[in-house]
Amino acid sequence: MNRGLPLLTLAVLSACASSSSIRWAPPTDFALDIADNPAQQHFDLTLTSKATEPLCLSKEAWPAEAGLPLGFDGATLNTSTGPQELLPTGSAYCPGGCGEVRVESGQSVRGVLPYAAFGDAAAIAADSTRSLSFEIHPYICSR
Repeated sequence: MNRGLPLLTLAVLSACASSSSIRWAPPTDFALDIADNPAQQHFDLTLTSKATEPLCLSKEAWPAEAGLPLGFDGATLNTSTGPQELLPTGSAYCPGGCGEVRVESGQSVRGVLPYAAFGDAAAIAADSTRSLSFEIHPYICSR
């Protein structure tokens, strides 16, 4: 009886942990297109789902067309002077999470990342070697 209780406890804890874990989408389940738009001094981002289930991103991880979310830090601008990190956008704390961006199978979501988020937009626009590195980690939506 004494041996059974630890094994039962371990089995229950394992079941609880596995049911609440995030199922990350493999790279084959989505496409990220980054288009440089120097006339508008921003990058246009498009995430397209190729998954059979809906994909989600936390709202803090996606630059909506309306602007950068608080706490956003998933991008680096590469320039002739070296990599430039995003300027601070503040921090986000949302009890229970800040929400999700949901992308249904075959659908796309668009975002905009302005040059000014990295510093002097005119100087960035004049740098012909600029490129954007953008980290994205979509996961299978839980509902």
